[in-house]
Amino acid sequence: MTAIYGYRLYGERYAGNHDRYLGQLLESQWYSQENIDKLVEKKFNYIFRYAIDNVPYYRELVKKGAINPSDIKGIEDIHKLPILTKEEIRNNPEHFVSDKFKKEKLITINTSGTTGKTLKIYVDKDSRRYGYAFFSRFKNWLGVNESHKNITFAGRGIVSPDDSSPPFWRINPAWNNYLFSSYHLSPHNMKYYVEKMKKIQPCYIDSYPSSIFVIAKYMKEKGISGIYPKAIITSSETLFDYQRKIISEIFNCPIYDQYGCAEQVVFVSQCEKGKYHVHPEFGIVEYLKEDGSKAKEGEPARLICTGFTNLAMPLIRYDIGDTGIMSKNKCSCGRSFPVIEKIIGRTDDILVMGDGRQVGRLDPVFKGLKTIQEAQIIQENYDKVTLRIVPGNDYKESDSYGVVRELKKRLGEQTEITVAIVSKIPRSENGKFRAVISKVNKNIC
Repeated sequence: MTAIYGYRLYGERYAGNHDRYLGQLLESQWYSQENIDKLVEKKFNYIFRYAIDNVPYYRELVKKGAINPSDIKGIEDIHKLPILTKEEIRNNPEHFVSDKFKKEKLITINTSGTTGKTLKIYVDKDSRRYGYAFFSRFKNWLGVNESHKNITFAGRGIVSPDDSSPPFWRINPAWNNYLFSSYHLSPHNMKYYVEKMKKIQPCYIDSYPSSIFVIAKYMKEKGISGIYPKAIITSSETLFDYQRKIISEIFNCPIYDQYGCAEQVVFVSQCEKGKYHVHPEFGIVEYLKEDGSKAKEGEPARLICTGFTNLAMPLIRYDIGDTGIMSKNKCSCGRSFPVIEKIIGRTDDILVMGDGRQVGRLDPVFKGLKTIQEAQIIQENYDKVTLRIVPGNDYKESDSYGVVRELKKRLGEQTEITVAIVSKIPRSENGKFRAVISKVNKNIC
């Protein structure tokens, strides 16, 4: 089943025009600043005109007078356009789909992010491949590609949570890939992971920071070495400095972090020199303070993104919900790409189970659920979890059963999960929502 799914995904992401797009991107990465600016200007003008001509949401804004097309002559006028929120998309995702496409033929992506709320995104096959061409260019910077032997740690439930013996992995021959479970990383199981990784000797590892860090820490404590990939790619969670230090030391290779989103509006990755770059051909990133004014270099700011790659569902001035810091530094890699100092966000707590497993990145348990307005996972102790749910329209008690079932797939059947229906989930002192909170005393550093 993993192989079948892998071949389907490979065709969805890397067939068709993917290689042609990659060739274009390998060329444009060396454009001068002037030519990059001209290309971005051209792409913005196209996506704006395309959206107001073909997307119901933007057409209605024009009819209502919220947008005057004649006022938008280029990127310098982007601030005249309204900011788009997640809630607007969540309430009516079909309203953002281009008339150029039949919805039933599009790829549907359900993403839940840090709030536990499901967001439905539509993308056409060609745009999907264009988006993955950027990931392929990123890997090209590191000297690796899809054909090289690789290991992935991600959020898919590929192994039953109650399995206590190997294998804790599956093989995806379509990508020369070994897909490892991120939910079985207990002290007892760690030796099996390390032994298998030694046998595989991957060219690169693609992982959540929390997963590869747990393995690196185990190897350091046991004095184990012998796994030497060319590169490690991290994503989906914040990569902390203490994690980077130990991972790099144990695997004796550089770590390259990347940041993207299912909404296909931004792609950021580290280059071979270690700087974080916004890929300008992918889209525009604006840095705004809470009052809507432009942030200065070095100031934490809201990331407002305009994507160029998804013609099925173009999103303009989309508030992605994360914050970042724009850098004033240039990079010695030779690319005229914007540098971002830091992405702030995705710092959900990691749950520590009674057997020592550390489980992170739990937002996939909410994917596809429209009737839950908001949710929060709280670990009370090693074996007890409270699931707070703010019900939305058409919510049924059975909807929570599905979330509980998905949680147990990751935490284990022995975990006691209590569902608490609440009207509101409180925010932290700085106003941020925390999707996962652990009250267990963790010593993960």
